[in-house]
Amino acid sequence: MDMSALRFALGTTNQAKKTAVVLATGTEPVCLAVPSGVSAQPLSEEETIAGAINRAKAVLDRVPNADIGLGLEGGLTFDDRYTNQWYLLSVCAAWNGRQLCLGKGLFFPIPNKAVERIQREGIELRTIIDEWSGTTGSNQRGGAYGLLTGGRIRRAEVFRDAVIAAVTPFVSALYR
Repeated sequence: MDMSALRFALGTTNQAKKTAVVLATGTEPVCLAVPSGVSAQPLSEEETIAGAINRAKAVLDRVPNADIGLGLEGGLTFDDRYTNQWYLLSVCAAWNGRQLCLGKGLFFPIPNKAVERIQREGIELRTIIDEWSGTTGSNQRGGAYGLLTGGRIRRAEVFRDAVIAAVTPFVSALYR
């Protein structure tokens, strides 16, 4: 899939998310911070998807020479059916002004004690991951995935997969 002719606009300046788009598409996106329209720490799959869609549509409106707007949103969701466990999810929304496609990255278990603090203190997961790792700005690098897996999975890689999934219907002839 050659994506080199497409111009992507990304609704954030987050370095890990920008890296994900470069890894997925082979192109440098125009990065512009736009609001997600959801809480700073989404606590459901629905809210996470809504944030990604809002970013994709907003950035395409603000970067009119782009072909596809991309919104990448990380959030948490609780599985009360099988595991009684919280999961981190990464979503990409791709919007070309007519068609919307979604891609999701890995659902990854998060320690329930982290989400209990998020709910109790009104903080974001990145604050806890920064504390646990003794760093700052972990969400710009490996993120929770990197810390919890000892670097075997990194945030940009999970978002890369979500971007590939969301963009594929725009570039593969099999969808036409």
